[in-house]
Amino acid sequence: MSDYFKEIISQSKEASSAMSQLNAEDRSKIIMNISGFLLSKKNEILEANQLDMERAKSKDVSAPMINRLILTSEKIDQLSQDVEKIAQMPDPLNQTLENWTNPSNGLQFSKVSVPIGVIGIIYESRPNVTIDAACLCLRSGNISILRGGSECIETNKKLYECIQEALKDLQINPYLVCFIKNTDRSLVEELLQAEGDVDVIIPRGGKSLIETISKNSRVPTIKHLEGLCHTFWDKGYDKDQASSVIVNAKLRRPEICGATETLLIHSGHTSEDIGYVLDNLRSQGCEIIGCDRLKEIYPIDRAATEDDWSTEYLDKKISVKIVDNIEESIDHINKYSSGHTECCLSDSQQSVELFFQNCKSAILMNNASTQFADGGEFGFGAEIGISTDKLHVRGPVGAKHLTTFKYQVKGNNTTRP
Repeated sequence: MSDYFKEIISQSKEASSAMSQLNAEDRSKIIMNISGFLLSKKNEILEANQLDMERAKSKDVSAPMINRLILTSEKIDQLSQDVEKIAQMPDPLNQTLENWTNPSNGLQFSKVSVPIGVIGIIYESRPNVTIDAACLCLRSGNISILRGGSECIETNKKLYECIQEALKDLQINPYLVCFIKNTDRSLVEELLQAEGDVDVIIPRGGKSLIETISKNSRVPTIKHLEGLCHTFWDKGYDKDQASSVIVNAKLRRPEICGATETLLIHSGHTSEDIGYVLDNLRSQGCEIIGCDRLKEIYPIDRAATEDDWSTEYLDKKISVKIVDNIEESIDHINKYSSGHTECCLSDSQQSVELFFQNCKSAILMNNASTQFADGGEFGFGAEIGISTDKLHVRGPVGAKHLTTFKYQVKGNNTTRP
């Protein structure tokens, strides 16, 4: 272990003791203070972000990735407001999850929520994650070790200054949130091998990053590989309503993991209605990549290949397939989906129930955009990421999901025979 990483681990262990002394009100004050420092240091944050933007543009970073990286005055204002919401959230710690008495021995059992411990967050491009992750970990009583990407290092350093100054201002250990400022990739490897010192790793980024972390981490992970999301447009569902949701699901922010990448259209729709929806996508710059059946009724931009059905574009592109029934759409989704979010546009209760029961993804929507796959929209205040895992947590990961539990057992001088 390098001296640099040893120091990070030492800071986190010292801070763990300080964290255990804080109550819910203390942690709320810290988070509110971070919100204030974001606003007071807004100009410095924007200057740092401009340096990252210039570097990214010089390296020909794609437009969707630039959108993830850029901060504006309005975005910082919104980030500050989101932080305030986290501060006002119900405290997830020391909550009694279950209570029962075993009549055979008279013992009284309580299952009570507690922090996970030390959480490592490895992320790319998105500087807002620095703040979201830190505040959600503070809300849930966890120490965080943040490692952002080199492409937004200047912004992240400045955001971390806001966090540290907010803690120091309240005379609280500033390493309740730790930050790896060194962009050397070997430090990521050390974080992944820190079994016993770090309790869980949460990666945020592209498929290659998350695959690498999953393969190499000795620490448990909470993750999703990619956001290969689908929208199914059932027969009988109004074209105007369908168009509104589909355009939003694809184009509101095409670079996020909740963006729809594949549109499945029931063959019962007329070619005119199908053309109407696809024209609305195309008019906003979206490339239409279609199956052979679609090509017969609509002037697609190019034919879909097998690879397109399993591609997360993160761009103004959408693959489109005509299906004969909802069962075919479900089969396609379960074959190609990454398990993130799927939408069924249908007024048929039978179709919706079939979709909900048989699609295997973490989040299933009915008549709502896949871009609602977000912790804030779920009422979690914010999210540290989306999980497609089946253990511990699925879907948006909010503060209450960054807890585990312990059993508290009360007896009355009870001995076991």
